[in-house]
Amino acid sequence: MLRLKDLAGKEPEQYAQISALQKYVLDVATNQINEHTDLRVKYELLKKGRSYQSIKFYVNAQLPQQLPIPFELEADDAKVQIARKHLETLAIADAKLVQEILQSPKHLDALFAFVYKLKTDRIKATKNAGGLFLKMQGLR
Repeated sequence: MLRLKDLAGKEPEQYAQISALQKYVLDVATNQINEHTDLRVKYELLKKGRSYQSIKFYVNAQLPQQLPIPFELEADDAKVQIARKHLETLAIADAKLVQEILQSPKHLDALFAFVYKLKTDRIKATKNAGGLFLKMQGLR
């Protein structure tokens, strides 16, 4: 089913040992699914006698991480507070830049859109996500 074995027998088996199949295929795939989707996937190798005969997959819905919402603050104050946290995670600490971003509605909206795209892997920032945001906004 996974097309890991050549049925005609012309190609050698890719994963002769079950440990290699687990390490290079099953564990990698389940980790990626668990990290990047709303699903929680586990698997179990089933034996018949001394050899493994099948794989049983368990797929469940994963609860999204709940973000704390400060209800005691007004909506604009809460948005600014959340934006400050986003700037901290992006390692943007220069007070002048922080003030410029927080005072501009255009930059604030761009910050929230950037953080969303970063979390959903629509933007790839391999080294410095904060620097990428500043460059995209023309602040650097």
